[in-house]
Amino acid sequence: MAVSNTAMMVAERIYLDKADPNLLHDEITVIDNALTRPWTVDKRYVRHAHPLAHWPESVCIEYNAQIFIGTENYFLSAEGLLMPAKKDQKPPDLRYFDQTQK
Repeated sequence: MAVSNTAMMVAERIYLDKADPNLLHDEITVIDNALTRPWTVDKRYVRHAHPLAHWPESVCIEYNAQIFIGTENYFLSAEGLLMPAKKDQKPPDLRYFDQTQK
């Protein structure tokens, strides 16, 4: 198996559309010798004047095992167990959850 050194460069250009000042472009280009040619994507964001505008996000459809309880972030293991997401994190307060009988 041959191992090659790969070098990657990411260039990002953020700008307002000249024809529509309420349209923001985030143009991202990835240059990597592992790719056959540079890869470019243009993410577009529309500005809404309404102060309570809806801010949609792209959501990855892949399973996300991160769980927020209050302001704390936890991880759900493959066995369905709640695990800390950071070192020395306190366990969640389970008073508000139904306890199963053993």
